Amino acid sequence: MPSLQLLKFTEHGRDLLASRRKSLLFAAGILVAGGTTAYLQSRSRVKKSDSFGNYNGLNDVKENSDKLLTKVNNAKTTTKQGGFKSLKVLAAVLLSEMGKVGTADLLAMIAIAVLRTSLSNRLAKVQGFLFRAAFLRRVPLFLRLISENILLCFLLSTMHSTSKYVTGTLSLCFRKILTKLIHTHYFENMAYYKLSHVDGRITNPEQRIASDVPKFCSELSELVQDDLTAVTDVVLYTWRLVSYASPKYLVYILGYVLGAGALIKKFSPSFGKLMAKEQQLGGEYRQLHSRLRTHAESIAFYGGERREEFHIQEKFRTLVKHMKVVHHEHWWFGMIQDFLAKYLGATVAVILIIEPFFAGGLKPDTSTLGRATMLSNLRYHTSVIISLFQSLGTLSISSRKLSRLSGYAERIHELIAISRELSSGDKSLQRVGSRNYFSDADYVEFSGVKVVTPTGNVLVQDLSLKVEPGSNLLITGPNGSGKSSLFRVLGGLWPLVSGHIVKPGVGSELNKEIFYVPQRPYTAVGTLRDQLIYPLTSDQEVEALTRSGMVELLKNVDLEYLLDRYPPEKEVNWGEELSLGEQQRLGMARLFYHKPKFAILDECTSAVTTDMEERFCAKVRAMGTSCITISHRPALVAFHDVVLSLDGEGGWEVDKKRKDSRALTQTGTNAVNSETNRKSDALVVQRAFAATDEVAQSYISEVIARSPQFDHNVPVPSVLQLKRNPRALPLRVAAMFKILVPTVLDKQGAQLLAVALLVISRTFVSDRIASLNGTTVKYVLEQDKAAFVRLVGVSVLQSAASSFIAPSLRHLTARLALEWRIRLTRHLLKNYLRNNAFYKVFNLSSKNVDADQRITHDLEKLTTDLSGLVTGMVKPSVDILWFTWRMKLLTGRRGVTILYAYMLLGLGFLRTVTPDFGDLASQEQQLEGTFRFMHERLRTHAESVAFFGGGAREKAMIESRFKELLRHSTFLLKKKWLYGILDDFVTKQLPHNVTWGLSLLYAVEHKGDRAMISTQGELAHALRYLASVVSQSFFAFGDILELHKKFVELSGGVNRIFELEELLDAAQSAVVHLA
Repeated sequence: MPSLQLLKFTEHGRDLLASRRKSLLFAAGILVAGGTTAYLQSRSRVKKSDSFGNYNGLNDVKENSDKLLTKVNNAKTTTKQGGFKSLKVLAAVLLSEMGKVGTADLLAMIAIAVLRTSLSNRLAKVQGFLFRAAFLRRVPLFLRLISENILLCFLLSTMHSTSKYVTGTLSLCFRKILTKLIHTHYFENMAYYKLSHVDGRITNPEQRIASDVPKFCSELSELVQDDLTAVTDVVLYTWRLVSYASPKYLVYILGYVLGAGALIKKFSPSFGKLMAKEQQLGGEYRQLHSRLRTHAESIAFYGGERREEFHIQEKFRTLVKHMKVVHHEHWWFGMIQDFLAKYLGATVAVILIIEPFFAGGLKPDTSTLGRATMLSNLRYHTSVIISLFQSLGTLSISSRKLSRLSGYAERIHELIAISRELSSGDKSLQRVGSRNYFSDADYVEFSGVKVVTPTGNVLVQDLSLKVEPGSNLLITGPNGSGKSSLFRVLGGLWPLVSGHIVKPGVGSELNKEIFYVPQRPYTAVGTLRDQLIYPLTSDQEVEALTRSGMVELLKNVDLEYLLDRYPPEKEVNWGEELSLGEQQRLGMARLFYHKPKFAILDECTSAVTTDMEERFCAKVRAMGTSCITISHRPALVAFHDVVLSLDGEGGWEVDKKRKDSRALTQTGTNAVNSETNRKSDALVVQRAFAATDEVAQSYISEVIARSPQFDHNVPVPSVLQLKRNPRALPLRVAAMFKILVPTVLDKQGAQLLAVALLVISRTFVSDRIASLNGTTVKYVLEQDKAAFVRLVGVSVLQSAASSFIAPSLRHLTARLALEWRIRLTRHLLKNYLRNNAFYKVFNLSSKNVDADQRITHDLEKLTTDLSGLVTGMVKPSVDILWFTWRMKLLTGRRGVTILYAYMLLGLGFLRTVTPDFGDLASQEQQLEGTFRFMHERLRTHAESVAFFGGGAREKAMIESRFKELLRHSTFLLKKKWLYGILDDFVTKQLPHNVTWGLSLLYAVEHKGDRAMISTQGELAHALRYLASVVSQSFFAFGDILELHKKFVELSGGVNRIFELEELLDAAQSAVVHLA
């Protein structure tokens, strides 16, 4: 006789069931019609929206930028509303651009949700039948049912792990779409430069690209998966509940969920706003560490580590202060939310579960079979009610999750909008229709040009100057007079406020006809060949650069030895490998390769010898390239026929050298009538240049001529490197705990003690709840309604206690992680920012050490995982001790032996099949760090990249690193998917079957008159309590079994952090060895 079909035994029941099914079909029709209408209206609104054109994300990137910017500005004034608008826009972009892969993932999530709900429903039925078979001691029936139960559990584990895998792949798909969309605008028309150096509205775009985007995509895909599962649960279990009980229970559940949800929403803080500020502060903190890494050599030379330490510590204190506020908000709100949505909801669920069995069609009859069937019905009805509560609760708190997502969405949307505005052309930077514009010609001319900084300071007034092909211009002037700024306007980096510029090529930016060579040439990460052809890539070359061509180019600048020092295909960070002089000579070779019409030389010979400088100028003149040079070296006057002198006050003067004389003749001026120190400095520089004669340089030439030749056969001294003493993982863990918890009486020791007390309290309350569940079943069998009402009051008190314990435990765990992060950060910074250790780590280590990534992102993750591991160890340990003792009282030694035997076998099995998640997680963190570093490096060198026109090249390099990261993340997801099936089955699903086996053993050995109602009530209580105790024990053992995987993953973070600590210790002790 199938469970839960008691209602069909009467004609009235059949009629009632038929009428309910008709009502359900009618209600479903209304829901479908209403949903269809709402969907069509939403699609209509999407089509009318102009935020991203037609939401194509990648196409039509130059339309509707003004409307998009308006939306972003509105979002700033109405943060919460704007955040949700941004969320809608990004969701529409993701849906329109997700393609076949994303659509397949989404359809797979829907199919998995339906299958998972169906399996859960069948599993609930089978477990109800198992309860009845154990109560009646029908062993053959029990064995058949337990076989089906094991199969269903394995299928459910497969669905659960597959759901995680699909959710992860969908998250990667979303991340790929948003990153590609951001890159489309970010690398167009030098937006990466204008964003940080001109516009100023966004200070850390790399934080939004490398941190906000993956978090947003991950949480969004998880939200989609949770809501899909919740919707399918609601649909199926609503149909099941209405089919055998009154629809009023659904109304009660829905009313409670909506009421509790309204109260929760009323009390909810603005978590989206808090999260956005947390991300901003975290990004600024990481940015300081990245800046320290980029400028390590300069800071070390200046002895500026104390100054940098002040800024880093100050920013870290600000971040910690905000994190404490966030944790406090989560704590008090968590108590309200847990009480209303979880624990009080559980009490209401108990009432709704039990009430039909005191009256109505589900009330048991007085026979043993009738009571056994009631237990089966009760088990299934419990699953239905709990599933409805959980699924409706999941849907009700989606608004809170959306609020958090809106914080990410607003930051990402703002980045896209501003990047799009800056990349959409000259509309925002130049007033179209006025006389300030660029023209194409074979010469360079400035007509009435005003050079103004983005902050509004006027550097040069009304400049008029023409540079003909074959002519060479030298620009002089004191620091800050506008020499480099003039080229920023010429290259389109700064807006052309007034005047007219004529230059080769179309557009405001520099191009292949005008090549820029700065004082510190930008060197991209790549091969030596990549440096010479920069900003071109191999597929952009008109004529491929051969090895013989590379030899010739490098020989011109005395760098041919680089071909022997590095393999041809080895990718190197040349900025860290070469000295400034070598970098400048590499920039000269790059100029020789491109052979432009005009070359902008910005102090590009300051670190080379005069001989090399003369050879370079002669080579450039022989190529027919006209030079526009910035320099403070009077020797260069000999190679130029026009000198532009800037006085630093907005004035300027042009002097030309006649062919029959070395003297300079003034041909134009726009002097400002003022006498300042800056103007006096300018006059001194101008006189020095005017008095310069080629003969004056004969002394330098004589010195060079008499100097001994450099012998390349002499071996170069080996570079001294840091020598660290690597420790084994156990020693590193011991060192870590010595830092984190130095004494028991320390603050962290007190927090650990508080965690232990809360865990013990939680275990005690869990035991009382388990006993209450068993007592509830007993009162139902005995039909003692008054005792049940008293039990409800006790349940409310237990709910209040649980709603304090659980959030407090989470709060303490988060605070523990934060305090450990503070301790570990201070410990590392103590050595990191002393005696130039940061410089030694970056430049004297035998391997590439991403210390900035380790101190910021890796350290935060390590402490968070470690604090979670503490509660993950303490709670299951206490649970095992307590519930093992309780189980021994019920089943004796045999039950405990079975429990421990399963734990040992399961632990050994999982240990055998566990992949090396530690190395895989460590590699993923390293790839994430590389991707972030490439973006940070681009922002640091944005001006050089913009002058070179290297946006496309940088985009290609960054996206190649991004693709490598996506490939590794996909591989890691596959590993976790296969292992997750076994892990979930062994640690979560299979223990249920052992629980049923122990229940059967207890029922068979139970003594007493089985016909008496009191004996049946005691047996039902004992079976229910035993099931709770064994389940709690297995959950605890499951947590213990999962600790192995957590330890393996944690080991990667420990090794990365304490490898850095060992390098810092070596840097402090100045232990070096020959490489």
